[in-house]
Amino acid sequence: MKRLVWSYGIGIVAIVAVLSFFFMMKGQTEKAVVSGNVPKAHAQGERVKQPISQFRGVQPHEADNELKNVKNNMPEKADPPPFLVYIDPGHQSQANLEKEPIGPGSAETKIKVSGGTSGVVTKKPEYKLTLEASMILKQLLEEKGITVKLTRSSDNVDISNRERAELANNSKADLHVRIHADGSENASVKGFSVLTPAEDNSYTKSIYQSSLQASQAILTEVKKDQFVEADGIRYRSDLSGFNWSTVPVTLVELGYMTNPEEDRNLSDQSYLTKLMNHIADGIAAYEEMKK
Repeated sequence: MKRLVWSYGIGIVAIVAVLSFFFMMKGQTEKAVVSGNVPKAHAQGERVKQPISQFRGVQPHEADNELKNVKNNMPEKADPPPFLVYIDPGHQSQANLEKEPIGPGSAETKIKVSGGTSGVVTKKPEYKLTLEASMILKQLLEEKGITVKLTRSSDNVDISNRERAELANNSKADLHVRIHADGSENASVKGFSVLTPAEDNSYTKSIYQSSLQASQAILTEVKKDQFVEADGIRYRSDLSGFNWSTVPVTLVELGYMTNPEEDRNLSDQSYLTKLMNHIADGIAAYEEMKK
């Protein structure tokens, strides 16, 4: 009987020992790192004190949350600055016959700003027509969401062609549009035309292509009107207003004020507004090219 009791006691002790060993190993396993990134302490057989959560892999839903947080904290993409057109109403009430270099570093000079031509019928001076046309163009462009600045808003100014170009340069204009009207000793000559920097002009190499694109876009729109005689594009390297420009530049000749028909047309508000509408459409088309 004693032997039976003794054997029974030994069995219980053995069972308790086995269970203790099992639970001890279970606790150590829970602290082990599943990945290959094993903590140094654990590798050396020391007790790992960090919580299990620090060593488990990132769960998918946690990765999604982290990505969302990163996106939410990223700075928003800034809107591009508005497209800026700098309009130069050609000439002024009093010519400035002083000279200025035709371009940066040039020994060749031209008068700072001439008085322009005048209407053979209307007697309207060119400087008045160009300001009228520029104000119409400004409004039309602003209605299209384009920002507009003017080199002058009155006739009584003294701003040279170089200074007009520099105003556009300093504002980092996307396009400098010079508004003029033509004149000729031959009263039969007429037609709208666009002037653009010449390809071989050393002063305007960096803006040649963009200037040509703007000039072509304007001419394309004007040519859609069968009632406007469009003369085409002329390439120039002798204009101070081009040579001092560091931003794309174009010059539109609205027509010949020395031609009776065009002189009357250019003083007709509806005709002038229609013409400026075509020019505005051309500028808007150029803006689209540059987006």
